[in-house]
Amino acid sequence: MTAAGSDNLILVGFMGVGKSSVGRRLSHLLGRPFVDADEWIEELAGRDIPSIFSEEGEAAFRDYETKVARRIASRRGLVVATGGGMLGRAENVRLLRSTGTLICLTADPERILERTRPWSSRPLLAGAENPLQTVRALLAQRASQYNQAELSVDTTERTIEEVAEELCAVFSCR
Repeated sequence: MTAAGSDNLILVGFMGVGKSSVGRRLSHLLGRPFVDADEWIEELAGRDIPSIFSEEGEAAFRDYETKVARRIASRRGLVVATGGGMLGRAENVRLLRSTGTLICLTADPERILERTRPWSSRPLLAGAENPLQTVRALLAQRASQYNQAELSVDTTERTIEEVAEELCAVFSCR
């Protein structure tokens, strides 16, 4: 699988699977600009994501995601890390697919919990009675969304460098 040089490479998947870290490394290897969709959301909203959730609610946050998906779709040649729920709206999927390849990063629920501490900074885990059960339920709920990706890479037992190198081989590093 190869993506044309102008196509965006869009990393999708659950929180804690390594989208931002792998994306930054992959952008360096490919010589492409990196975009973290969550950072664009925070810039657009003028506050951090936990504040958006607490002050405006999840629905408003999802609206910001769609605005950012539109912004991503207007650009080419990027490596993009999306938020874990970005594929929850059909419009977002259509927009992102129109400009690039969706690559799903995955990890075991236990590893996701290790990587997402402190949970207080994660709106969907903050205050959860059983964070592991919450992660498993959300993964099951989003499975069909993540299955829309053209490629899937398990990051559970792999370093950022290993995952980025694998993707670099697939997408023709210079």
